[in-house]
Amino acid sequence: MFYIRNNQGPLRAAIYGGVADAVANNNANTDNLGRLIVLPSSFIGDHRHMAQLYQDSMAIVRQYGKPDLFITMTCNPKWETIVNALKPGEIANDRPNLVTRVFVGKLQHLLDELLKKGIFGEVVADIHVIEWQKRGLPHAHILLNLHSDHKPRGLNEYDRMVSVKLPDKDAHPTLFEVVTSCMLHGPCGTINPHCPCMVDGVCSKGYPKAFTKHTTNTTSSYPTYRCRDDGHTFER
Repeated sequence: MFYIRNNQGPLRAAIYGGVADAVANNNANTDNLGRLIVLPSSFIGDHRHMAQLYQDSMAIVRQYGKPDLFITMTCNPKWETIVNALKPGEIANDRPNLVTRVFVGKLQHLLDELLKKGIFGEVVADIHVIEWQKRGLPHAHILLNLHSDHKPRGLNEYDRMVSVKLPDKDAHPTLFEVVTSCMLHGPCGTINPHCPCMVDGVCSKGYPKAFTKHTTNTTSSYPTYRCRDDGHTFER
């Protein structure tokens, strides 16, 4: 008996191709060749399963239009829930079971905030996928379609949902710590030309961003979000 999980690769060519050729040429004993097994879409991770999820996602887009919000949640190996459960000498990468359980719990909490409490408005359709980074830490990409009454239609709505500034360290110390430790790019550029983002001497992500007083739309790209020079600085 042989199994075929996809239609590419040397395994398929060597096994299935050889059997097909033997049967077609009628020059082999086909009594003991076994039988073809085609895995259904319910087999998690198979190409049929992935194709079905893709088609379901496209059906949602066809019904509700392009998503309004793209939200990414990344696992933080410094979460207290993870750190407190590690044994002496262990790091988060040593405990994928622990990391996964904590991440799924926090992801579910975020989805509850988005879908049930509607912190950005009423959600009529949602899609999310969980991926693993090269370091073995999971992250989720979430797409949301909002009700027509809650869709962001102007620059003021963008500013209500997206903030590009450092929190006040004295008024919001916890938020300041989270933003400065997890959400700052670099340093790169001339002060760190060997940063992984550097390509031909320039940051491939477009940093540092210029200060701007107002959010503006750009053609076929992300908006340029309001980023004012309010005097709040941070240095690593």
